[in-house]
Amino acid sequence: MILLRLASPRETMTGMRQPRRPVTVAVIAVAVAATLAGISGSLWVAAADRESPIDVAFNAAVVLAFVIVGAVVTGARPDNRIGWLMLAAGATWALGNAGTDIAHHGLVADPGSVVGVSTFAIGGAAVRSIGWYLVTLAVPTYFPDGRLAGPRWRWLSRLLVVIMICSVIDPLTDKQGDLGNAGDWTNPLAPPHPWDLVSAAAFLGHVPVSVVATIGVLFQLRARWRGGDALRRQQLKLFLGAAVLPVIAAPIGIWSDAGSWIFQVTAIPLPFAIGFAVLSRGLYDLRTATNRTLVWVTLSAVVAGLYALVIVGLGSEFGTHKAAWLAWVAAAVIAVSFAPLRDLLQRGVNRLTYGRWDEPYDVLAALGQRLEATADVDRLLADVVTELRGLGLDDVAITDVGGQVTAGEPNAGAIEHPLSAFGKLVGTLRYRQPMNPLRARDRQLLDDLAGHLGGVLHAHQLTLDLQRALEHQVLAREEERRRLRRDLHDGLGPALAGHLLRLDLLATRVADDAVVRAEIDALRGELRGTVAEVRRVVEGLRPPVLDELGLEGALAQVLERLTAGTTTVVDLDVGELPPLSAAIEVAAFRIVTEAVTNVVRHAGATACQVSIAAHDGLLLVTVGDDGRGVHVSQGAVGNGLQTMRERAEELRGRMRVTSNGGTTVVVELPLPPNARLAPRTSVRAVPT
Repeated sequence: MILLRLASPRETMTGMRQPRRPVTVAVIAVAVAATLAGISGSLWVAAADRESPIDVAFNAAVVLAFVIVGAVVTGARPDNRIGWLMLAAGATWALGNAGTDIAHHGLVADPGSVVGVSTFAIGGAAVRSIGWYLVTLAVPTYFPDGRLAGPRWRWLSRLLVVIMICSVIDPLTDKQGDLGNAGDWTNPLAPPHPWDLVSAAAFLGHVPVSVVATIGVLFQLRARWRGGDALRRQQLKLFLGAAVLPVIAAPIGIWSDAGSWIFQVTAIPLPFAIGFAVLSRGLYDLRTATNRTLVWVTLSAVVAGLYALVIVGLGSEFGTHKAAWLAWVAAAVIAVSFAPLRDLLQRGVNRLTYGRWDEPYDVLAALGQRLEATADVDRLLADVVTELRGLGLDDVAITDVGGQVTAGEPNAGAIEHPLSAFGKLVGTLRYRQPMNPLRARDRQLLDDLAGHLGGVLHAHQLTLDLQRALEHQVLAREEERRRLRRDLHDGLGPALAGHLLRLDLLATRVADDAVVRAEIDALRGELRGTVAEVRRVVEGLRPPVLDELGLEGALAQVLERLTAGTTTVVDLDVGELPPLSAAIEVAAFRIVTEAVTNVVRHAGATACQVSIAAHDGLLLVTVGDDGRGVHVSQGAVGNGLQTMRERAEELRGRMRVTSNGGTTVVVELPLPPNARLAPRTSVRAVPT
């Protein structure tokens, strides 16, 4: 009979079987007991050999921190490998140190006093190396969720297995058991030649290979950073900020005479940082705790290094390493430099943990400079949104009083911060609550920024109102001109023509009366002059060709006229267009006419492309040539470009000019929404 066991929901979500609670408690108890036993052994050796207990005490603090934090993480997150790795690392580290310390006591300090000293020597070296690699490689590899960053990093876990196995084989087969100073003692398990090469191979299998694994771990952490969310990046920053301290302190401890306690002191915050990062889910403001820890631990390391530097430097200079006055000089140097060092470190750590939130004056000053330097309010608001995102806010958007998004992206469930100007609500700043709750000073900075943003948004709305008013004025003007032209052309023009015909008829009837005939001829001349003046006025109101041929035909006709007698070939491409207002139609016609005139007169081009298309609510007018290029400072050309720009801006459009192996003018004019498109056509104007 086959029995099937259904996985619990928690097992399914975590992807691994949850350890039973009694088993977890038992493993934690064994790890703590083993750690305390190892610490007790190391302390006994230090007391028996009358050595300074400083190194042993700080080493005990480090392993206890790993075991305690590992026990907490294991109890709270038994599915996370980090807690189990920390428990194993602390216990094996403590037992390994105790074994090597007892072996050193039995071999060097008091030979023959320890029974089974070889067992302590070999076992201690092997177990200690396991604890070291668990801390330096295994924990960073699986940090923070207890899993690899992806399938492509599986080689790291296999490499860790190789390193662990080789780190155990190496002391078992080495003649000195990796103890270093062991007197005349020889490892009884060391094989004879040529099997002693096993130790050399095992050494190569864990020391050089661990360098490769370290590089792989760093690249995996970078991959976690790039693909992680805000919480993941917060966890990585916390871990890396604490891990960099012992990395910096390690060479200081080796170089100075202070011993390894400097490294151990800086390593104490590391397990706590790991525990905070693993257990946090954005519910705690870890930045404050991290900030204080980094400042004081780094300050302690710097002070210790400075103290050692003064002792070693002055002692080497004067040859008095043990002079009593050196300690007083070092203390004086530290007393004088403590406050400046603390302020410098505080500013640096504040920038690391809080970012630009800790520099409110710089943020406000930068915003003020942008307000003075730019006239493009839309671009300024977009830059402000980017700035707020850089301060740590997510899904930032600025909306006007009607709820329309002015800058940023629309978001749901966001926090709303009102924006006011002159005592009137002008808009809203919307953002999503960041992972770490804003502090009081952060909210104050946000209030100050909101005050500036209110003024900017108010100016933006006034600018938009002015642009809309100008656009309406231009549209109304062109529509009125089209109406007047139609009335004059269809009404007054035919009426005047009819009067001329009647005068001609009257002139035939009074042909014998010279006086009357002279009066009629004079009146007919004046009437013909009036007709010519009306025709001139009609043509000045609006290009007649637009009403006669439409935009496409009008452009084809005027381009053919402009290129007559030249070597310039103009390609006209008119896409699908909706019904255009009189103002937009005239603006497009005038802009193309002016641009092609510049090409023919100044560019020396052989080919020119003119395209008109509708896209995303805009009429795109593009004129490009292969000429020598143009600069806006070139007299008439510059004036022509300025005229085109003014025509575009009258309709809330914009114009861009690029000159690189020719000149390209692109004009964007807003179109009315929901307009039906007309068929696409293409016309080429060639020189005649």
